[in-house]
Amino acid sequence: MQAAAIWYDESGQGRNLYARFRLVLDLKSKPEKALLHLFADTTYQLYVNGEYIRLGSLRFDPKHPVYDTHDLSALLREGRNVIAVQVNYVGHKTFITMLSQAGFAAWGEVALADGSRINLATGTADWKAAPAAAYRYAAKPSLFLKAGDCYDQRLENGDWNALSFDDSGWGAGVPLANQEAWGEAESRGIPYMSGSPVLAERLLHTLPLERRELLCSFSVPMPHVNEIHEADQTSRFMTVKTWIYSPRAADVTIGLFYQNSWINGEPVAPGLYADDKSMRLNHRVSLREGWNAYFAKCDSLQDMYHHYLALPEGFGLVVSADRELEGGRGVMFRRSPIVSHEQYASALSGRELPFAAEDDLADVGGWVDVLSDEHGESPTMSSGWDTYGLAFESVKVEELAGRVFSLADYPAGFSLLLDLGMTRLVVPRVVLEGAGGATVDLTYGEHLNADGKHLRHYHWYGLGDRAYADERSPRLDWRLTQPRGFRYVQLTVRGPVQDVVLKAFELSSASYPVETKGSFRCSDPLLEQIWEMGVRTEAVNMEDAYTDCVTRERGQYIRDTIIQYHNNLAVFGDHALMRRSLQLMGQSPDATGKFRAVYPNTGDYTISDFALNALEGFWAYYAQTGDAALVETYWDAIQHNLAWFHELADEREDMLLDAEWDVKRGIKAHYGGFHGDLAIVEGYLNITGIHCVFSCTYLIALRSAAKLAAVIGRPAEAVELERRIAVLERSIRETFWDAERGCYSDNDRKLSHSAHASLFAARAGVLTPEQLEPVRAHVRRDLKSLFVNGYGPEDGVYVSPSFSFYIFEGLYLIGLADTAERIMRQGWGWFLQKGLKQTPEYFDLNQSLCHAWSSCPTYFMSTQVLGVQLPTVERPDEVVIRVQTADVTEAEGTVPHSLGLIEVKWHTDEQGARVFDYVRVPDGLTARIVG
Repeated sequence: MQAAAIWYDESGQGRNLYARFRLVLDLKSKPEKALLHLFADTTYQLYVNGEYIRLGSLRFDPKHPVYDTHDLSALLREGRNVIAVQVNYVGHKTFITMLSQAGFAAWGEVALADGSRINLATGTADWKAAPAAAYRYAAKPSLFLKAGDCYDQRLENGDWNALSFDDSGWGAGVPLANQEAWGEAESRGIPYMSGSPVLAERLLHTLPLERRELLCSFSVPMPHVNEIHEADQTSRFMTVKTWIYSPRAADVTIGLFYQNSWINGEPVAPGLYADDKSMRLNHRVSLREGWNAYFAKCDSLQDMYHHYLALPEGFGLVVSADRELEGGRGVMFRRSPIVSHEQYASALSGRELPFAAEDDLADVGGWVDVLSDEHGESPTMSSGWDTYGLAFESVKVEELAGRVFSLADYPAGFSLLLDLGMTRLVVPRVVLEGAGGATVDLTYGEHLNADGKHLRHYHWYGLGDRAYADERSPRLDWRLTQPRGFRYVQLTVRGPVQDVVLKAFELSSASYPVETKGSFRCSDPLLEQIWEMGVRTEAVNMEDAYTDCVTRERGQYIRDTIIQYHNNLAVFGDHALMRRSLQLMGQSPDATGKFRAVYPNTGDYTISDFALNALEGFWAYYAQTGDAALVETYWDAIQHNLAWFHELADEREDMLLDAEWDVKRGIKAHYGGFHGDLAIVEGYLNITGIHCVFSCTYLIALRSAAKLAAVIGRPAEAVELERRIAVLERSIRETFWDAERGCYSDNDRKLSHSAHASLFAARAGVLTPEQLEPVRAHVRRDLKSLFVNGYGPEDGVYVSPSFSFYIFEGLYLIGLADTAERIMRQGWGWFLQKGLKQTPEYFDLNQSLCHAWSSCPTYFMSTQVLGVQLPTVERPDEVVIRVQTADVTEAEGTVPHSLGLIEVKWHTDEQGARVFDYVRVPDGLTARIVG
């Protein structure tokens, strides 16, 4: 970086920090050229003269930072200008970022017509800085994502990014004490995310909020809890007590979160999940006349503890920790303090529950008062527990802009629930007039509760953001600082004091900007729909890296990335994103040398078969691009990754791999030592002992590495790799081949004989000609149905959607197109039958509904049914057309190539012979039809 990194202090340390920076320029003329290079740890929003320009930057490893370049020449003008940047340092663990320190660096210059130059570098130019106090503490919405946005407009002091803003109270940007927190920066190698408008498909409801319950709630930040597989720095334990007054004895139903509760010293019986309200259990309790003692023992489930208690209206109930009948004033609850593990163990763990009324908790600091004006800070729980009145007006999506929600009609506020029709990744913006004094929540999801009015949230994944609108301001213009992935979005405006006008509700795409170039049509409409389903899924899960999903994680996983790259080849023909993803893979090795399964990530999340899959990814990318420089850059990392497996293999003379290496070595491997196909019926694929699929995956990685070694001129490494290949080929055949069954077994003890074992043997190139026909018969028989019961996934499946890429590849290698097409029609047809437009992760539809590693039928329909085999570095000028299909009688489509589109159309004539209507390839390529 060609400038000092600055912040509002010299440390740049803390959780989820926000800082703002301003540079005022007085220009004698409109600039001829103005380039701004910008780096932020972790993300930024750029404004010029009050106009929002862009959200950045890329996910990165701090040792390998990435900077963006912005051309401001068309945005700056003669006279006074301001460049304003808001930076958010995440500062806690996610599956997208890594811990480092907060920082902002900018450099570049403005060139004027008279030849003068204005330096934009931080540390030199007059950049001012200030904390963004309007962003309050917020919880992480899942284990994997950064903290939500909690924006408090009441803490603002004007439009900080506007040209007219008075920044005289701001200090100069402070050079960070540690300027070595980041390695050498490189320029962004992929385009900016799309930013194009995303339109909702329909407005599901416009409903008034109603106060049918007395809701008492509060939240407590617990920043050191649940940092993903790391020991919590503080105890999760908390207790809460208060009194509930009832004017008469009554049996009532109350709503609680997950906790152990007591009323008058008696345990509250287990409740039932509310089918209409998320993260809530309904409990039936008996209240006596007068004051009733309430006590709860809780554990924080995320990095903010939320306590919600809902009591029915109409019973005259009052909640007061001091037994004051005037509710709404004084102390609402008393809670125990946040304590260390040591304090909990020594002082609290042995105490009988509920605590005695006279117990003052003096040994841990005493009870903490929760005042009556406090409220819960969870957007998902608040909106999830909302009660609605009856709808009385019908509003269309296109009628929302400028819509007035009058206080007379919506005295408690209102809820809008929009459906995008499918999952998208967007940056939301809400503009409201008259919302001052209201709480505004945005909540998101892929599922609705049974009532169709509430989003389904979970304690481990509740995606929501909040803004508090300032009564002094006529307008709330709330643009989120991060993308959100969802199908449904709910806007809730709670507690307005006047009519509210929804001026704008905008969603801007945060996905990678690709153009759909590939196409596919065939005689089977179901296969066509499945192909399109994959395209929709793939496009959404391309961000600044290939991501597993855009909802709960947005992590770049190795296996997902490789599968998605192949899907992309059939549809978009982009290579830049794969290059970026491979850079991150190459930077990811943990202390053992293995590639991390998901990166960037501070943890050592290695999945052994994923680390091997990485070699296939490097080869697939090189085969399409010839980019030997990338291979050369990460060759040492590739070798160190393989070295760990070499060591494991060398524990045996036959070099076969043990799927239970982690158990036998006494190592707790995050995510497990070997995954295989996780979401299939139990017992079908045994993953214990010396393992066929694991060993074949190693062999495939060795073959990829040997080819890469030859490419970059590493003959010695290539020789050693070939030696291992020869030993492993022989060992796999000798150990796992079951001649009696005519197939490969899953392990050396032959405890199961899944189709996976034989198909991986085919993928690894170890099948002999004599084994082919028995294997074909075994696999066809074994996979006569994808579903165990023959008709649906209720009783389990033999192949998961996420693992199917490898199964399909194996099926086509051994010529079982009929089995491949049957699995596609059964499984992906079932998804379509359920109304899905994108491919879910598994057949459990309570999980992610948009996972791109499940969309691989798109790739195989383009490469097998249409028949287009793209040129590779081994045959760079030749397109091979090799059609494999059992039931399709005609197909046409296109596949993108860097030189243009490859176009194919074929049909079968009356005699059943395949006739090619046309095969067109770009200039510079030739086509060869095989079969």
